[in-house]
Amino acid sequence: MSAARAGGFFGVFFGVALLAGISGCSDGDPPAPITVYGGTAVDHGAALFHDPGVVATPLNSYSCSTCHEKSAGEAGEAILPGAPLAGATKRTSFWGGQEVDLLRSINHCLYYFMLSDTAWKADDVNARAMYAYLESLPSDSAAEQPAAFTIAYEVKDAPKGDGTRGGTLYANACANCHGQAHTGAGRLVVRAPILPEQTISEHPSPQYDDLDRRLVFVEKVRHGGFVGYGGEMPPFSVEKLSDQDLGDIIAFLGVP
Repeated sequence: MSAARAGGFFGVFFGVALLAGISGCSDGDPPAPITVYGGTAVDHGAALFHDPGVVATPLNSYSCSTCHEKSAGEAGEAILPGAPLAGATKRTSFWGGQEVDLLRSINHCLYYFMLSDTAWKADDVNARAMYAYLESLPSDSAAEQPAAFTIAYEVKDAPKGDGTRGGTLYANACANCHGQAHTGAGRLVVRAPILPEQTISEHPSPQYDDLDRRLVFVEKVRHGGFVGYGGEMPPFSVEKLSDQDLGDIIAFLGVP
């Protein structure tokens, strides 16, 4: 494995979702889906936004809200990979300018991350309700601009980190899906590996040296399931996690 890689993120996936999630099976009982869609179209869309049952498969345990906040800052200290959704219906492009159609962006998400084989059509009840909900979210001119999303194509080692700071970053960016470090307690899906032990065991010596394994962690965070890597994890852009942030998380995990 080389110390640096470059790849075409959107050559593999030409326009991933505005509404991103990671598909998988829950460790415990799956969350009870919100199945009563009453009231207005906005009410219906809000329910869909929070409901893993938005796709008709038992394999999905994620909702749109797993990776997106409604408005910037609403998620508090949580670091979510997706953009805030207020203003989305006014944006001219999504995912770094690689997609220009909102419905296609949603359908990419439903397929690639939430394992749905059925794309929404513009006149579908769910599609119309989701649009109504997104349109209802208060926004301003800043929120209506395409969200900055820079992919670090080249995979390079993260700088030496601060494990104490990394623990806070892990809790805010990683623990929701992967659970507690070293045990996986509380992880949202069983397919999310226990960090770092499971990932290290899947990349053993002598096939992988210490640098190789560090790069595995960096690459997975930066590229998610794309640029030839695989899996269902969404990528974290440099706007979401800096190189130093990654170094701090790796230090917290105790990866050599």
